[in-house]
Amino acid sequence: MSIIIGCDSFLALRNVRTGDLGRWLAGTKIQIWVDPNKLPGSLAARPEGTVIEALEEFEVRHDPALDRLHSSVGFGRKCYQDPSTMWADFLFSCYRHNNTKPLRRVASISRAAGRFGRFWLAGRCGLAQRWRVEFSQTLRKHPITEVYRRRLREAGATVVASFSPEGAREMALIEAANSLGLPTLVMIRSRDNLQHKIPYLPFADLYLVWSQVARDCLLAMYPETSPGQVHVTGAPQFDHHLDPSLRLTREELFSLIGLDPNRPLILYTMATPTVIPHEVAIAQHLADAAHAGRFARGAQLLVRGHPRMFGSNLKLLEREYPEARSYPRPTRVEYGGVEHEAHLVRHILDEEKMHLSLLANQDVQVNVCGTMTIDSAIFDKPTVNVYYDQLPGIPEALSVRRFYKRSDTKQMMSYGSSQLADDGEHCIDLINRYLEHPSLEAEGRRRARAEDCGPLDGQAGRRTAEFLKQLSKHQAPSTRAYDYTTESRSTVS
Repeated sequence: MSIIIGCDSFLALRNVRTGDLGRWLAGTKIQIWVDPNKLPGSLAARPEGTVIEALEEFEVRHDPALDRLHSSVGFGRKCYQDPSTMWADFLFSCYRHNNTKPLRRVASISRAAGRFGRFWLAGRCGLAQRWRVEFSQTLRKHPITEVYRRRLREAGATVVASFSPEGAREMALIEAANSLGLPTLVMIRSRDNLQHKIPYLPFADLYLVWSQVARDCLLAMYPETSPGQVHVTGAPQFDHHLDPSLRLTREELFSLIGLDPNRPLILYTMATPTVIPHEVAIAQHLADAAHAGRFARGAQLLVRGHPRMFGSNLKLLEREYPEARSYPRPTRVEYGGVEHEAHLVRHILDEEKMHLSLLANQDVQVNVCGTMTIDSAIFDKPTVNVYYDQLPGIPEALSVRRFYKRSDTKQMMSYGSSQLADDGEHCIDLINRYLEHPSLEAEGRRRARAEDCGPLDGQAGRRTAEFLKQLSKHQAPSTRAYDYTTESRSTVS
């Protein structure tokens, strides 16, 4: 038995390692195919019991006909199924590319409105399902798919899985497997991927999701999918969260971050830097407040970079103080450059113990509607969500407030596990409220754990491995190739 797992994203490789798939699939040849630009770091952080190879370079946009169809597939479904999320994304694109050119921006917004309306109508008429089949058929004929067919034959593949379905490289990988009649599996590895990140969800025998909430979302967005194909496993990335043996001691942690272990810790976790370029100003305001002694119980602040920036030269604060630090420290490696991309995976996976230690030792979490709100709920730690821009004059389409229009964010906020800060002073007040009364919103955090995370028993990796084993034995609900003459999956016994 030879299992091929696509991990185009560094976060997907984390799921393989944290979920300990090498142990649960002992005796099986497991090949992890990764982003070729991140191959050196992936090899250095190779999960035990696996072999690392590179995915093929592939960009949908380099084929104009395929690119147009790819856009239609994603927008036709999401403009109808999730209009608030998609319109916020359309506006962000219009402003980002024309922020200093008001006339061009108006024209861009006008075109976007027309495009949005056309795709909404297409989704309303059911064209998204038809386009999804058409895209699969077209991609099956693309030369990249033939390359993957050859590689899968040479590897003796018996099961092919995609752990980063948002990546174009894995679309082609799964389509190649489907065309060979190999059993296929897709993992939806993060809570925002279905609504926000995946333009085309590949057809597969099985889909694994975190929770019942995610399962309901998938079946609503992709009604052509059989309920029997979608299974709740929990998130492998949470398998280590509740294991104290995998954390640093408080003294070790605070020594590394340069803060006092005898004082409370406020943890600000940043978004991807290109998504909120002005976020440093928000964090700096809180750092200045910590320095001025404005937080209850002498609390200190740590600004934690998004994993995407690990190992790079990006600065998280303009000024640091004994009461306000940033982590990890910037390097001389250019963010997004070849060297940074090559070793990014190693930096992220090597930081897991730090990640878990910060979650366990923080007193209050602060972020812009990030998934770390859910991570913190697992540890029963209160969260303040930033709903303001510290800098004046930020357009609404570029503001942090735009994220709260997304359906996945609305779902997260519905649990009542956190509080929204309307401005910098309100944020300080809410932080102090939690420092003095950490049990506030505890019921909301319990609800978030119960509804958003799926099982939190450290066994998500094992369950994932069991489904891979079932597929290899043709014991899944559906394990054959697609009937492309219809818009649904054909099961052949």
